[in-house]
Amino acid sequence: MKKPPGIFVLSLLFILAAPLFIFNDKNYTQMIEAALSNPIEIASNSAGDIYLPAPNILDRLAEKDDELTMVPVSIGPREIIYYENRYTILSYKTQAECNKRKGLWDEKHGVCKAVSRKRSTDKEKTIGLKLLNIETGEVEVVAVKTKININGVSIVAPDGYQIEIVERPNGIRWNYWNTLYRVISPANIVVIKNNYPRETTETVSQTVKGKVVNRSKKVVRGFLYVPHSEFFEQEENRSILVKAGADYLKSTVAQAFNTLRERGVKSRAFPEKLVADVEALSPRFFERLPLLEQGDFTEFQLDPQKTAERVLIILGANKENAWRHTCNRSDACGWVQFTPRTYSNMRKFYPAAKVEKDFKTGAGDHTNSIMSAILLHDNNLAPLVKKFGDKILNDSDLEKYLAASYNGAPRWVSNSLNATISKAFAGWVTALSPTRKDSRGGLRKETRDFMTKLDYLIEKDLP
Repeated sequence: MKKPPGIFVLSLLFILAAPLFIFNDKNYTQMIEAALSNPIEIASNSAGDIYLPAPNILDRLAEKDDELTMVPVSIGPREIIYYENRYTILSYKTQAECNKRKGLWDEKHGVCKAVSRKRSTDKEKTIGLKLLNIETGEVEVVAVKTKININGVSIVAPDGYQIEIVERPNGIRWNYWNTLYRVISPANIVVIKNNYPRETTETVSQTVKGKVVNRSKKVVRGFLYVPHSEFFEQEENRSILVKAGADYLKSTVAQAFNTLRERGVKSRAFPEKLVADVEALSPRFFERLPLLEQGDFTEFQLDPQKTAERVLIILGANKENAWRHTCNRSDACGWVQFTPRTYSNMRKFYPAAKVEKDFKTGAGDHTNSIMSAILLHDNNLAPLVKKFGDKILNDSDLEKYLAASYNGAPRWVSNSLNATISKAFAGWVTALSPTRKDSRGGLRKETRDFMTKLDYLIEKDLP
């Protein structure tokens, strides 16, 4: 990067300053002062030609989407059944042993996988895709349709385009608005955003016999989302998006703590303190939660770093929209997977927090859901302190106890901790687990897997 020639700088300053003499506008003056206080990034080539640097991936994602929002998205009338593979990692270390046990050997990762078939249903849709030519930088928008049969979902693209759905390492192919697409033709084209249709309920006003009546009406509305992409994993994009995701995550957690402090929300674990001032509830606990909840365990076993970065890339690309509309079969919603009952309890136990009344809206709002997660950790900390005393606050595994309580239930953590003390089990995570003959209510496999992911994030100090 070179400094621009003096004559260029003088010309630029004259252009910027001219309106000051014409309009004498105070706001414009402040804008210019702010602009001149920062270095102007201008590059030049060997011939001395001056040009602005090429836009990075965040610049591309921030560009206007007027054309994409105009795509007429739609949803078909009926649910159609389809099946996809799901993979879990088996303990067999050689291909021969894997084949003997009728597993599927993954040559790339050197692991044995068990394969199951997952039954799902969805309606066929019309979706808008925003495409970027990575050679020319040109952008175009196309409308595609999904076609569903028993073997899965495929994309019907306009003439001249071939777009396929990529199977993830865990077997997931169709992932709704976060589907991994690959453009086969034309060459050098990638999907960077989609306009995805969603059924929602809106209130409409109608005049009936001279009176205005409000009625609920189901409508289809599109929303914009940046699906994960192989293009984002290229180093020049990956580093930018991972940093953007980590920065966004940390700022959101900080905002959640600040909001709870401003609202004067008291702790249930330490009633004399504000919940935001309980030292045991470190912001790091909550910066890791979305990575724990959104990082698939099979993919984590294959490549833990890439799995953690995938979550950060999606966050960096989508910010407050990431996982906003995501709910699983258990009705756990949002980026930190709250369930309706637990969310309702936090509203009841901490009324001063004033968390969003509507569950799905509150679970989808990042600051609100992190506030709720802080409250849940505080609520789960209270019985641990009561049972084990203040010494648990200095326990190096406190984050793990609270994470296990968050994913499972505090009583399973207490049972496991009691077992390690009274029965001398080596590790509290596996104590009383269902794989033991003396199982009496230890941590479920899902929670033990949760702990494996957390161990890695703590070891690598992520995010």
